[in-house]
Formats: sequence, structure tokens, C-alpha cells
Amino acid sequence: MFSIKQFFPRNAFEKEALIKSFAIFFLTIELFVGVITFLLIKIEMGHLKHNVYLKLVNYSYTFKGEDFKLEVVEVNNKNFYSFQEDNKGLYIIVPVPGVEKDAIKIIYPREKFNQDVKNILKEFGIFFLISTGINIFISYFFALYTIIPLRKAIRLITEVAADISHDMNTPITSLILNLNMLKRRVDDRAIKRMEMAINQLKYLKENLSRLREKDVMKYEEVNLKEIIEESLKDISILYPDISVISQMVDVKLLTDRNAIKRVIDNLIINAFKHNVRNGEVRVILEKDRLIVENTSKPVKDIRKIFERFYRESQRGTGLGLAIVKRVIEEMGWKVQAEYNKNRFKIILTWKKP
Repeated sequence: MFSIKQFFPRNAFEKEALIKSFAIFFLTIELFVGVITFLLIKIEMGHLKHNVYLKLVNYSYTFKGEDFKLEVVEVNNKNFYSFQEDNKGLYIIVPVPGVEKDAIKIIYPREKFNQDVKNILKEFGIFFLISTGINIFISYFFALYTIIPLRKAIRLITEVAADISHDMNTPITSLILNLNMLKRRVDDRAIKRMEMAINQLKYLKENLSRLREKDVMKYEEVNLKEIIEESLKDISILYPDISVISQMVDVKLLTDRNAIKRVIDNLIINAFKHNVRNGEVRVILEKDRLIVENTSKPVKDIRKIFERFYRESQRGTGLGLAIVKRVIEEMGWKVQAEYNKNRFKIILTWKKP
């Protein structure tokens, strides 16, 4: 089924590939068109001067016409009918029968010649602009054609991710049931660790499933502080060597509970997972923003940190922060990342409630 959307990039990868391909095609063809236009102008200028010369010679036989000016000049040589140029215009010198020292200088005025040149430049300027417009059209569709394999690869990845997410349902459900049975018999710290491991699998499954789906927001009043405290409590158990510092005020927002919980879980998991040994996680909640900060190794490229599948290390899938950015933008909030002096920081901002 035909859709106008197929002519536009669908994600950041396609956009980058389309821009680069378009630039290569456009600049190559534009250079070719520019050279052709320059050569055509040069040829046309030669034709113009040749036509002016023929007009000057024909005028010297009849002296009929209004395009030329006449001057009487002294001549020191017999170089008659040669085509010459000065600040007054283009001219030839013709002899006067019976007169040796004087001759007639027939001039095609500079003003008229400049007007002829402008007409040529205007004509080929229009040709160049039309060619550029056609070039933009052709280059865009060539570039669009080149991203088809990329589009197929991304679709395949998302489909595989969705299939993996679906296949994870059975083992996760089985683990949860068996863990619940085990909890009735044993009360041990190891059980808690197993429970958190299952939760992490659930987070991964949720992230994979969100590659293709768009959230349908169900707005309700949500206590952001409670969600953050719950997430910190659950996740910090898996990282006993990392200290947690929190400075939070009560913030109640009208938003989607599941969406904001997924964002918080991803941010806090990311802060713990990409920390350093004996590091620190700091969470600051204010009325109009949330800051999740952690000690970190140097970040290679902070600009790509929210790109899907981009990873700074072998740990993680490169999905967490990409999904954070997508969900946050769907909610109408803003998110940004900063890195300074071995500390990585994610900042969420929203309008004050």
C-alpha cells in the first residue's frame, strides 16, 4: 500500500544514512552540472564576441545601424580589421580611402556588450537553477534507494528483538512461579538476588518489546518519589559495593505510571551497571527535574548516548537510554546527558506541577 511516509527517514539511523547519501549524490552531480554550465557560458561568450566581430565588419561596409559608435583615430600601423577591446567596448579599425594617417574606429559599446553578457548569464543561471532542482529530486530518491537495505536490516533487528521478547515470556513465567514456591520454604538473601535477576530479565524483555510498539499513555497522578525509592531499593541489592545518595522532595505528576516507571528503572539500572568499583549513585529529585548521576569511566561520545544499540562498553544492549529518550519525548518532557570529571549525569525536566 502506497504511503508518503516511505519517502522519509523513520529513525536516526535512516536519517543519517539518507543525509550522507544525499550529500554524496547531490555534490557529485552538482559539480558535474556546474562544470557543464561554466563550459557552456565560456562557449557562448566566444560566440558572442565572434558575432560582434562579424557585425563590426558588416557595419564597416554599409555604415547602417544604430548599435555602433564611430571615432576618427590616428594609426601608426596597418593592423586593420583586427578585433580589439578597451574600456569603451569592442572595436575594429578600418581604413579611410585616400587617407594614410587617419582611420575609422568602429566601436560596439561596452554597455551593450555587458547587457549581452548579462542575458547569457541569466539564461544559463536559469538553466543551472532548474538543473539544481532536478538534481535535488534525483539525489533524494537515489539516497532513499540506498537506505532500503538499512531499512530492511533495522526491520529485521526489531522483528528478531520482538521474537526474543516473546520467547522470553515462558522461561520468565516459569522462573517466577518456581521462585514463589521456593520463597515459601526458604527465606534467604539469595532468593532476593534471584528475584532481582528475574526483574532484570523482565526489564530487558520490556525494552525489547518497546522497539516496535508505541506507548499509549494513560494519565494519572503519580508519586515520583515513591517510584524512585522502590526502584533504588530493588536494584541496589545487586550492587552492594556501590553507595547510594538521594536528595528528594515529594513530587506528584499527572503522567503514565508504567511509562515513568520504565524510564526510572532504565535510568537507575544504567547508573549502577555502568559505574566503577566502589562507586556512587546520586539521585536528586526537585519539583521540575530529576538528576540521576553516577561515577563513571570516560564517555567516548556523549552525543550518541541516546542512540539505539549504541554502547560505550560490552555491558548492556544499548537500548535502555534510547527507550528513555523515546518515552520522555512521547510524554512531552526533556532529557539530556552530561559528563564531567568522571561523573555521568542524566537530567529529566518537566513543567512544574
